[in-house]
Amino acid sequence: MACDNITTKSTMHFLQVPGHATPYTNSDVIPLPPSRRTWSKKVFVFFWFATAINIAEWSGASASLALGLTVQQAIIVNLTSTIIITAALVISGYGGGQWHVPFAVINRAPWGLRGSWFPLLNRVLLSCCWYGVQGWFGGQMTKVMIGAIWPSFYDMPNTFGPDAAMETNDLVAFVIFWLACLPLLLLKPESYRIPAIISAVLVLIAALAVFLWAFVKQGNGGPLFSNPEAVYGIGNLQGSQLAWVMVRCINSGIGGWAGGILYQSDFSRYAVHPGDQVYGQIFSIPLCLLGSNILGIVTTSCARGFYPNEPLLWKLYDLLQAIQRNEAPAARAAVFFAAFAFFLSQLSVTVVACGVVGGMDLAALCPRYIDIRRGSLIIAIIGICINPWKIMNTANSFISAISGYAVFLGPLTGIMFADYYLLRHRRIKLSHLFLPQIGSDYWFWHGLNWRAPITWVLGVWASLPGFCASVTPASVIVSDTWVHVYYLSWPLSVCISALVWMILNTISPAPGIGEVDDDDVFGTFEELQKPKDSKEEKEGPDHLSDSPTYITSLEHA
Repeated sequence: MACDNITTKSTMHFLQVPGHATPYTNSDVIPLPPSRRTWSKKVFVFFWFATAINIAEWSGASASLALGLTVQQAIIVNLTSTIIITAALVISGYGGGQWHVPFAVINRAPWGLRGSWFPLLNRVLLSCCWYGVQGWFGGQMTKVMIGAIWPSFYDMPNTFGPDAAMETNDLVAFVIFWLACLPLLLLKPESYRIPAIISAVLVLIAALAVFLWAFVKQGNGGPLFSNPEAVYGIGNLQGSQLAWVMVRCINSGIGGWAGGILYQSDFSRYAVHPGDQVYGQIFSIPLCLLGSNILGIVTTSCARGFYPNEPLLWKLYDLLQAIQRNEAPAARAAVFFAAFAFFLSQLSVTVVACGVVGGMDLAALCPRYIDIRRGSLIIAIIGICINPWKIMNTANSFISAISGYAVFLGPLTGIMFADYYLLRHRRIKLSHLFLPQIGSDYWFWHGLNWRAPITWVLGVWASLPGFCASVTPASVIVSDTWVHVYYLSWPLSVCISALVWMILNTISPAPGIGEVDDDDVFGTFEELQKPKDSKEEKEGPDHLSDSPTYITSLEHA
């Protein structure tokens, strides 16, 4: 028995992440030192170009047009949602840029050190799902690249049955893309500067090239502009019906970014100077979201004009395959390079916006045994287990569920915004965010702030009937009023939760509001001084080891 205990302890010690890891801290979770904050204004601008110009954004208007909106109305909807998304991203990212901590740690202030596990689990769930979905998109681009070099790849014998929801060449391409992501998951986020710049430049050139080629070949905007009713078989919407469809599409556009709004601090913490992240958010995000939307509409419309026998080619990989089928053999080179550029974009989205983000959350959930690298690999493995080919190629309610998950993320956003800006006025005590003791301002009741779950439930409940009806329309039928409330779910839940949060904290104030540390506890705001010949200097700084004794002693908590 004693031998088994010794073996177990040795194994657990071996599995611990390097450095001074505790149940609430490791080097990836605590505030970053200046040496790891390497993202300048330019890097943030290119980062958003690399991740926001992607397959999903390219086809973003397809749902709006399918619901009966005209092209002009769809563009207005996208512009409105883009403005709201941009404002929310700026608001969300400021805390990370100021205090250099991730979303997981900032949310310890309103939720408590243990209560913050709830928003983290919500985010981890989404990261796993979207890693699989975005990875599938990347696999489809990989398929186009291989097919452009070896056209026989499209005719590879299929060894799967009709219920598999994919063919053998789909699986081969998906596995290749999945494997290509793995080395990037091993990089620290501060190392993504050069890959982001390269990816951004190439995907921008490719997107513009595909758009210009399609527009010149068609000679006009195509049938979606001239006669959209004939394409979709839907008449013009009028009055309140038109208004609610536009509101629904605006909310849907915001909902697609609800998770991204929450995780802004995960990347703004890497800013060289507080506020550097704002330049990328204000400049790149509107340009990429609105630009991708317009390019996607025009290109798809033109393709319908010169490929009338093809279905609507909203997905860019479908368009590239159609080009190879219908154009001269010389087009294969252009198809390959366009697919390669969007392959890089999908790498950026899958690895950074899904894998690394989920890895940070897992690192905060179990920092003694999981760092960003290990967490990202876990997300990648689970991303396969969700069978993304089933999700994307079968008629089920799963996509509706994860697309409408903003119902549950909106209240988390409202709590975070209200707590950081309205209640604490952007002042938090960093050292107490890692202190699991009664003396911590953020320990509350056994690590849970009772105000947070109450606020979250009150923020969610109004949208639940409409959400259930949207996911399972055959079995859940509700009145138009509840459906319309659901169409307002994200902004409504943010406002309700923010209001409830302020009311509860006015009735029963939380401790430590507006307080900050007297000292730079983690060496976050100036480099720690080390002897030049020290072992730490040679192996890379572990600034957690220089934190106060009461922090490093938490190894044994």
